[in-house]
Formats: sequence, C-alpha cells, structure tokens
Amino acid sequence: MKGLKELKNNGDPLNPFELHILPKEEDIPPIPYRMMLYALTAVSGLVVYGIIGSIYIMGLNPINAIYFTVITIATVGYGDISPVTPLQRLFVVTLVLGGVGLLAYAFTLTITVVTMAVEEITSGAKQRRMIGATKDHFVLCGYGRVGNAVHKELKKRNRDVIIIERDKKIVEKELWNDPEVLAIPGDATDETVMLDAGLKRARGVIITTGEDVDNLFITLTAREIHPEIWIVTRASKKENIRRLYRSGADKVVSPETSGAEDIYFAAMEPTIMKITTMHGVHDIKRESEIILKHGCTLENIEYHLPEFKEPLARKIGVSEISELNRFLESLERENTRKKSLEKIYESVSGIHSHWISGPTKESLEAVANELKSEGILLGVNLDEEEIKEAARKHGRLVEVVFKPEIKITETHDVRDIREEAEIILKHGCTLEDIEYYLPGFHEPLKRKVGLSRIEEMERFLKKLERDSARMESLERLYTLSGGGIHSHTISGPDTTSLADVENELKKKGFLLGVNLSQKEIIRKIKEYGRVNEVLLRHKPGETDDKRIIIGLGGRILDSKHYLPGLRQVVSRKLYIKDEKDLKRCEEEYKKPDARRSLETLSHISRNVHSHTVSARDVETSQKIVQALTERGILLGVDLPQEKIWEILESEEIEKFCIE
Repeated sequence: MKGLKELKNNGDPLNPFELHILPKEEDIPPIPYRMMLYALTAVSGLVVYGIIGSIYIMGLNPINAIYFTVITIATVGYGDISPVTPLQRLFVVTLVLGGVGLLAYAFTLTITVVTMAVEEITSGAKQRRMIGATKDHFVLCGYGRVGNAVHKELKKRNRDVIIIERDKKIVEKELWNDPEVLAIPGDATDETVMLDAGLKRARGVIITTGEDVDNLFITLTAREIHPEIWIVTRASKKENIRRLYRSGADKVVSPETSGAEDIYFAAMEPTIMKITTMHGVHDIKRESEIILKHGCTLENIEYHLPEFKEPLARKIGVSEISELNRFLESLERENTRKKSLEKIYESVSGIHSHWISGPTKESLEAVANELKSEGILLGVNLDEEEIKEAARKHGRLVEVVFKPEIKITETHDVRDIREEAEIILKHGCTLEDIEYYLPGFHEPLKRKVGLSRIEEMERFLKKLERDSARMESLERLYTLSGGGIHSHTISGPDTTSLADVENELKKKGFLLGVNLSQKEIIRKIKEYGRVNEVLLRHKPGETDDKRIIIGLGGRILDSKHYLPGLRQVVSRKLYIKDEKDLKRCEEEYKKPDARRSLETLSHISRNVHSHTVSARDVETSQKIVQALTERGILLGVDLPQEKIWEILESEEIEKFCIE
C-alpha cells in the first residue's frame, strides 16, 4: 500500500478518504505514550539515584545533593564539587552515562510522539477510527444550507451522524475543526465512500444535495448496499418526487411544497385552534357553515379511533362555501362514498377534531361559542387523553365498525334487573354479558348472557322467583360486587340506539360510566361501592357489632379471624341480612362446642376479627362506621392485609383491650 503522503499530479497530497485506501485501525501504529511515560519514569529514577548517592557517597547535604545531581546529569559540571575517592568517581561516571543516555532517549521519544500526533490529525486517521466505531447512525449526504440545518437538528437530539460532502475544503477547514463532527470528503454516489461511512451499520440515510440527479443516484447506491435501510431524500423540483420514490426512497421531502406550507402555518400559528366536536354526517354542513362564515379555514379532520393511539388525519383546506357545496354534492351523487363516511363517523361515534385557522383570535372564539351553542362542541385544544375523556362523558367509543358495542358500568339492586333489561332491549340492543367485581380478585367474574328478547328476560326472572336459593346466590354476588356495581357489554344496530340506551340508564341513575378502564371501575367502586371490610375488637360471643350493622340496614357477608405469628386467616360465611338471621347466629353461639371454639379462636386472634359489610347506599355505610366507632369497637375500615397484621402483632394492641 502506498504511503499516505503520496502526491497527486498537481503536487497536492492525496487525502486518504479520496483514495478509499484509508488505513485500517489495526494498520495504524499506536502512539507510544506509554513508552514516553516509561522514559520519564527512568529519568526520575536516575535523579533519585543521584540524590541518594550524593548524600551517602559524596557526603553532601540534601540541597547540594540535588544541585550536584542535576548539573551532573545535564553534563554541565561547574567543577565546584569534585569527586575525590575512587568510589565517588565511579558514582559520578554512572550518573553521567545514565543521564546522557536517558535524556537523549526521552527527548527523541517526545519528538516522535508529537510528530505522530500531528500526522494522525492531518492524515484523517483519527477520524477513520471514530467512524469505524460508530453504529446506528445517520449518513448525511451533502452539507449545504439544507444539510447544515438537518445536521443541527440531529445533533440537538443527540443522534450520531457521519457526513459525506463533495467539497473537500468544507470538510477540512470547517467540519474537521470540530472534534465532535465526523465527516468524509467524497462523492456519495460512489459505493466505496458509502461503505467508508458505515452504511451497513447505519440506521438511515438523509440525502440533502441540491441536485435531484445526484440524489437519485445516491438513493440507488444506498438501496443497493443496504436494501432495508430507511432513506429520506430531498427533491428540489416537484416533478422529480415520483422518480425519487421509484428509485427506492422511503420519504421524499420537497422544500418547494412543504416549505411553503410550513411557512404558512408558522405565520398563522397565533390564530390556529383545534376544535373537537360530536355530530353525524348530516350535520357536516351546519358545522362547516359556522366555521366558514366567520372567515376561518377548515384545515383538516382527525378521527379518534379507539384502536389507535394517534388519530386518523386528513387534510381539507376548505375556506369557501363553494368548496363545501362541491364536497356535499359529491356525497349525494356517490352513495358508496357517503356510506363509507357514515361508517367512519359511526366507528368514532361522531367524535372528531378539526384544526381551523382564522383572521383573528376573535373570529376563532366566535366559532367556538356558536358551535357550543349548537351543542356539538366538546372542547377546544384538547389532547388525546382529554378527547377520550370527553368521549366517555358525552358519547360512546365503539370498538368495531360493523357491530357497534359499548361497555356500560352500573350500580343497582337485583330487583332493578327487569327495568335495566327493558331499557336495553326496547332499543333493539343485545345484553351480551355481565361482569362482577369481587374483592381480592384482579380480574372480574365474567358470564355470557346474550339476552336480546323480552321473552328470554321474563323466563329468567320467573326462574329466580321460583328458586329462592338461586335468588339468594345472585343477591350475594351483587352485594359482593361493590354492592351492586357491575358491567355489561351491549351491542346495537347502530350508535344512535346505543346513545339512547346510555341516556335512559343515566336518567334512571343506574349508569356510572361508559367504556371505563379497570382502574376507573375500581375508582367507581371506591366512590359508589357499598361494601366495606370493618376490623373490630370485642369479647367473644358479644353481638353488639352485628346488631348495629343489621339495625342500620346493612348485611354481614362473612367473619374473619386473624392468627398472629402464623399469619393465617380463618374465614366463616355468615350472610346475616335481618333480625331473624341474627337470632339464629346468637343461638348457635350458646351451644357449648361452638362457644368453646369461638372463645379459643378469639383468644388466639386477641379478640380481633373483621366483617365484610354491605349496605344499600354510601350513606348507610357511613352511618354503620360511625356507630361502630362510637361503640369503641372499630379498629379500621378497608385496611390492607399488612396493616392488619401490624396492628395484631403490635404490643400497643393491648390499649384496645375490653374492660
């Protein structure tokens, strides 16, 4: 391989990047910094040797010893201190010879290191090593006005970039002056240059030269070397966009078109507003006329599909009534197109957003106020989460287009089943399933229902009336599930029927929400639920707690005793719902065996136990808690398990002892 300082015909030294014979990292000799360190260490050792010898052999004090050592090693020798004895003369000889040799070696090595460092910088070898270690980077082809701006954006976001620039002067005098910039002088249409830039290790190619022909050939070269790489290229002329796409570009950006649009939106930013509305296809004209009559432009439309994080957006750019009329007329002429649009509106429940621009802020405010008065505005400048929340509050988010469905979360008693089902069925909807939210379980208990006819509902209710055990089991399930909180998936012929069901259930006071997430349902249970776990402490056999709960209209579902140390829980199903059940429970306590078992269990659990209590409403739950507190037997409500063990195993539990 020829030397890196080989000359061109005109006498200029060849640049290694242009020759494409850049030395590999293993071909470049490492700079001997460590050897230089060894030499300096040896010189320091010789000085120490000279000082010690001067003190013990020459008989000098420390100051004179340092002085004598330095002038001897430096071969100055003023003659003011002379060796006399043979041992002293032998010591001086070793000191002089060592000094001459080591100083000459250290000086020569220092010159070599400096020379190699300068050569490394000027030859581009350092750049080569850095480029060879770069991966997952962008290859930026062209460092003109556009390339410079793109490079700044990439570096601002801490992205690794290797620049290929044809102009050698720009690379050597501008780019290489910045140690953080990696650049190669050369033609990006050359396959070897692209390989030198690590194209096979890169994550993408950005082509920003001002010549579309060059951009096309660079695209072809990059695609041939790396078939899977992402390629973004600039198109100076609009008519070349299609050609660049055909050559293999993934994205073509034309400043001629996008630049003008960016400038327009930048200029209009102070008077641009995002509105989120809810209406059907038949109200498009009414909404658009309100926007246009105030001199505003309807820039786009965004459909908020529940399956996608980002909305489905489409540019519109309508600013004249005539444009709106042409669009509406085309819908009437093309029935298929209209039906497709209706399906889209149905899939999003009519909820969508528009970016609108106007001549003044006042005009935008006038649009918002009029849309609000028309009852179709959900909000202004909402983000995606706020739009989803508005959809839950004001509309429906359906999961599929062809079979509109919603999930309703309700709270009511078993005796309200008939009224709830009648509301759903009379609008032609189907009650697909039911979900119960049982305490202690992460997932709800789900059961398919498939109820779509009144006759089926009547048969189910008659079976309940005849089978008291089944009715009691269902009541327990409703009671456990937040005191009657449950969910249904209901499907309907269209979103309008689902909206009617939603509105009617809301009026009856049954509805807690639509399409709620699991976390939201848990929050609703905490807010509206009527089931609490109360932790109590009293003497065994006493039933004051049960009498308070039953007397205030509550129900006791179970009893739990906690065994400290073992950290085990003994549960008993009770389901005490009235005075009759309470008397039966008291009679059982009077039995000798039952009394002994209860006293033993109470003694082990330090007279602490809990009851799962349900009530008909939140107010009743609050009254029960207050009464138990006033009686002095309540330790806590809905405590986490760890907190219960902390109370039981604490010595301070004795302060709750019953006198």
